[in-house]
Amino acid sequence: MSSFAAATAAGVRFGRVVLMARGAEGVANSVNFYQNALGLTVVRHTDDWAELACGIGGRDDQPSSSSSSIPQQASGAFRLTIRSVESEAQLSAGYAPILTFDVDDMDMTVARCAQMGASLDGPIQYPAHGKVAALRAPDGYIIGLYEPAI
Repeated sequence: MSSFAAATAAGVRFGRVVLMARGAEGVANSVNFYQNALGLTVVRHTDDWAELACGIGGRDDQPSSSSSSIPQQASGAFRLTIRSVESEAQLSAGYAPILTFDVDDMDMTVARCAQMGASLDGPIQYPAHGKVAALRAPDGYIIGLYEPAI
């Protein structure tokens, strides 16, 4: 039995990625970026906590562009949680995940992210399988973007 099948049989599934932000302003700024630069849908948002969602998988698995929102408990939705913290240890870069998003148009997505305060962390790369970019979001996290070759 594969480890994927074993996890599924055990009732274990991926839940979410949690990013830490400094205080309510940090949560609000992060929500603004992930919603407006990358198009994630805000599911819940308080001063101390936010949950955003987007579709997962390749282009064929994405919800149609006519779908204006992602249901709160949608299966197949990637969930990003942003949590307010005050402890410097919880904000250390060594504990940070790297978020990677598949995109349809690298240049347009990089431009939109830059307009929202992100910066490229090195040049866009062009390996045989597509385009790859690393950005530093305004909240300090590294975000990977991947546009597969057609």
